[in-house]
Amino acid sequence: MIQKAKGWLNSFFGEHEDMYMAGVAVLIGVAAGYGNIIFRYLIGIVQDFFYGTKEEFLLETLIHTPVYKIVLIPAVGGLIVGMAGLIFKSAKGHGVPDVIKAIALNLKISPFVAVVKSFTSAITLGTGGSAGREGPIIHIGSALGSGVGKIFGFSTRRMKTAVACGAAGGLAATFNAPIGGAMFAAEVLLGEFGIRTFSPIIISSVIATVVSRGHLGNVVTFEAPEYHLRHFMELPLYMVLGFACAVVGVFFIRFFYKTEETFDNLSIPSFLKPALGGLLLGILAIYSREIMGVGYDTINQILASNQVGLFLIVIVFLKILATSLTLGSGGSGGLFVPALFIGTATGGALGGIFNAAFPGITSSSGAYALVAMSAMLGATIKAPLTAILIIFEITQSYEIILPLMFATIIANVAANWLEKESIFSWILTKEGINIRKGTEERVLSEIRVEDVMLRDIVTFKESSNFKEITEGIKKADHIYYPVLNDKGYLTGIMSLDNIKNVMFEKGLEEIVVAGEICTKDDLIYVYPEDSLATALKKLGIKDLGALPVVENINGNLKVEGLLRRSDIILAYNKALATSV
Repeated sequence: MIQKAKGWLNSFFGEHEDMYMAGVAVLIGVAAGYGNIIFRYLIGIVQDFFYGTKEEFLLETLIHTPVYKIVLIPAVGGLIVGMAGLIFKSAKGHGVPDVIKAIALNLKISPFVAVVKSFTSAITLGTGGSAGREGPIIHIGSALGSGVGKIFGFSTRRMKTAVACGAAGGLAATFNAPIGGAMFAAEVLLGEFGIRTFSPIIISSVIATVVSRGHLGNVVTFEAPEYHLRHFMELPLYMVLGFACAVVGVFFIRFFYKTEETFDNLSIPSFLKPALGGLLLGILAIYSREIMGVGYDTINQILASNQVGLFLIVIVFLKILATSLTLGSGGSGGLFVPALFIGTATGGALGGIFNAAFPGITSSSGAYALVAMSAMLGATIKAPLTAILIIFEITQSYEIILPLMFATIIANVAANWLEKESIFSWILTKEGINIRKGTEERVLSEIRVEDVMLRDIVTFKESSNFKEITEGIKKADHIYYPVLNDKGYLTGIMSLDNIKNVMFEKGLEEIVVAGEICTKDDLIYVYPEDSLATALKKLGIKDLGALPVVENINGNLKVEGLLRRSDIILAYNKALATSV
């Protein structure tokens, strides 16, 4: 009876995949929503233990905390995370690149990552580390999504959707921004907006947000200043703001990874590196408590125009340094909120300058700070739609949308010109993982030439006469023929077109040999270990229909087979079919 019911369900959901994925997305959304609640609870416990408060807005407590605690507590947190990293590889880092890598390479994320990441990130953030909650919760949500996908026995394509659903739900829950969470998953993680993929992502984001609001309330993350576009001449000022955010954002990306590289090269035990990073952060925080933790207090102060002048210029670079020390040394946390903090301070500083220079036409410095939050995200994560929607949702300020969109696009375009990689893709590109590939190239990059090439092929010697050629092509399943020298190595390639030219010239067929009619100049070939993506690019150089597959033996090319364009198309279609 049970088997019969199970068979009926499998048949029903096989015919109604959208309904099936929607149901799974609800489960993932619930899991991500509660994952966010538990994660926040853990941060509160750690924070209460070290600083005596569970409040999210920590600045007032930090100001009254003795200096020795400010210096030592982040170092202790770093030491705990470092020791956890000896056992669990996923303990450190900012999470998002690992999720992108898993999706790009069709890897599963162990649900155990959710447990490890919750613990280590709670330690980093609860002890005052300069990072955000969103990176870990994206990683946690993705691990939960992957776990659900594993339970249901998902295919590769469905597993990608499940992972993206978890990530979207996690980000939506932590920022109370369901649209922004869904857009992040599509724009940054998947790089596509297919309706079959996007629909479950939206469902997961909504459900996770509902769960989070049910327990934490429907609160606005940041208090947006009142805004009105006072004069059309403000738009050039917002253009300047966009360029400034691009420069600062690119500096942040490069400085962050340079710091990480510096810590990687330090000749001290790896578990001590996060402790050293925490210690240096604590020393830095003696001069500015604002750089510790997520920094929501300071962001809201800048948005309210309560912080202006030189302080904001200084704190931009202190926050970049603080975040780089915390995460670059091996701490666990996110980069979203630090980018928002840096953007807010950059915008607030420029806004103050604009107010002083053009008092009659400019809005408050807080308005520029708000716009710069989105512009900085556009410059660092290289996802302008996500940046615009997240800031719009977490502030719920519609009036600011025009300069917000304008400055964000300017910042994104300028940052792309200065630096091709985002703060998430930099490390992946260094590892040789190209996340900017389209679906076709991703599929073809995973298949080797040797897996699909034609091995039983017809070849000709350079001395083969026309009669031997015509007899040979009758037996062949291909229309391109490698031509070999007397030692058996490749010297040319002959096609039916070459042969036709001889067939219609009377008398030539009696004297011509293969070595005279084959193409020998600028031979194009592939190796068995090359990917089909590489082979397809080589085929396109001369619009060829096939390529010889060779092994290089002391500078000579030994023919191993032939790769036809039709073989590539067949392999691609088969790969897509098996991933459904």
